[in-house]
Amino acid sequence: MMDVLITYGWNRVAYNVLRSLGKKGLKVCVGDTSKLCMSFWSRYAAEKFLYRSFYANPHEFIASLKEAFVKYKPKVYIPIHEETFVVAKYIDELKDTKVAIPISDFDTLKTLHMKNSLINLASRLEIPVPKSIQPKDLSDVREFSKEVGFPVVIKMINTNSAKGVFYAYSQSELLDIYSKLIQNLDTDQFPILQEYVRGSGYGVSLLLNRGNVRALFTHKRLREKIASGGTSTKRVSTKNNVLEEYAIRLLSEVKYHGVAMVEFKYDENNKKGWLIEVNPRFWGSLALAIHAGVDFPYLLYRMALDGDVEPVFNYEDGVVVRWILGDMLATLSYIKSQKRLKPLFDFFNFKGERFDDFYLDDPVPFFAECAYYLAKFLRTKSTNPTYEAMIEVNKI
Repeated sequence: MMDVLITYGWNRVAYNVLRSLGKKGLKVCVGDTSKLCMSFWSRYAAEKFLYRSFYANPHEFIASLKEAFVKYKPKVYIPIHEETFVVAKYIDELKDTKVAIPISDFDTLKTLHMKNSLINLASRLEIPVPKSIQPKDLSDVREFSKEVGFPVVIKMINTNSAKGVFYAYSQSELLDIYSKLIQNLDTDQFPILQEYVRGSGYGVSLLLNRGNVRALFTHKRLREKIASGGTSTKRVSTKNNVLEEYAIRLLSEVKYHGVAMVEFKYDENNKKGWLIEVNPRFWGSLALAIHAGVDFPYLLYRMALDGDVEPVFNYEDGVVVRWILGDMLATLSYIKSQKRLKPLFDFFNFKGERFDDFYLDDPVPFFAECAYYLAKFLRTKSTNPTYEAMIEVNKI
């Protein structure tokens, strides 16, 4: 019998969930689609299993889960990434297993994930967002660009990190990108256009119990994997009362249950923030919160078992954590965009830093992660491939 079962074990987020729970003495079973899964190689993995891809066939994934529940008998199941949407959609098929699954309902997850519904919700709650429009035709596109200037941000309504996000620096470029994106799309699926707001990237991470906050953590991005934006590779723990209030207001309104990270841009000179997106699941910089003293995975596990946990709002400020492999890719991106070698010197400054994916007590998973990314690069010729990396939530 396992204490916990987790999925999407190939990435560092699942690995840090595994470490958190395994170091507490819990028996954790890890699932993934690939034998190169970094968590499979961890000393903290009590059991491991392969499942069918939730991207390719959600129904077969749910069947795989049910088989794993029967075999390993976990008390709690924690989905890590976008399989959370699939599990929420078909949660009724898993209820007879009696496994606790601490996530929100599908409609809530979808509302927070889809860019058009999130913007509408934030506007109703008077939470600032960049000026936005979902154009009906190219004339709307032209008028919006005249209003906000360039660059203009183009977002598919279903996005994940930098995937599905584009930047246009002139009207001709904007019209070209937008025209290509809307081919074969219904009007209600047309991309969102947003003004480009300048500021630092911040994330407010929370654990909520039916809308009541049980843990809170804020970080500031220091570097991202792609120079134009996307997954963070280096961040620092901090505080920000303005953004924290926005995040709490948003998630409390929808009675959110489970973990989530709310992403913002923040103008530090004018003390003004804008909501960018919500990850209604675990997030890429999870290791930073754990290192700083907010152990979200263990708190989520205890809440699932016991019904509630004591709130955790205090943590260490100024902790810097880096995703080593991602930061290697970020360094290459910055060197290419800046056409200078300073990012290379920045990369080798490790003083006082901790890491997402390399731990001296469990080093093998890091090398498995490198092998996985190499295999993916050889298959897709990209360090940020969209293939099997972005689920169509509205089509599950």
